[in-house]
Amino acid sequence: MILTAFLLATHGLGLSVALLIPLDWYWRCGLAVLVLAGLLHALGMQVLFMVPWAVREAIWEPDGAWTLTLVSGDRVETRLLSSSFVSPRVLVLNFRRGRWRSRTMVLASDTLDSDLLRSLRVRLRLWGAESGSDADVLG
Repeated sequence: MILTAFLLATHGLGLSVALLIPLDWYWRCGLAVLVLAGLLHALGMQVLFMVPWAVREAIWEPDGAWTLTLVSGDRVETRLLSSSFVSPRVLVLNFRRGRWRSRTMVLASDTLDSDLLRSLRVRLRLWGAESGSDADVLG
């Protein structure tokens, strides 16, 4: 619910700015279409899980690898990137598969049990310290 409200608020503000910019009407309409497309993409990927390549489940293996289950049912092996963000209210997990493929999973504080979310945050912070990744990146 928090993520949905955030997406609607930020895209709503973006839409109002796009419509108020002093440009010709066709440029404003084009910007508005791009903002709405971004909203639909974000809702489909992170809230409604309507696109086949959206991440439905993430499993952290004991060896440090991650297995992602996509909406399509495919399971992919990935690695967690140091660009992931950990905070008390939101986790943004960035994954890389191969050279060009990446996935992102956003977990707001209301998407998981509070104990599970707390454990995940602690484990991610410890992983960041052990792996030598930039501590600022992980929170």
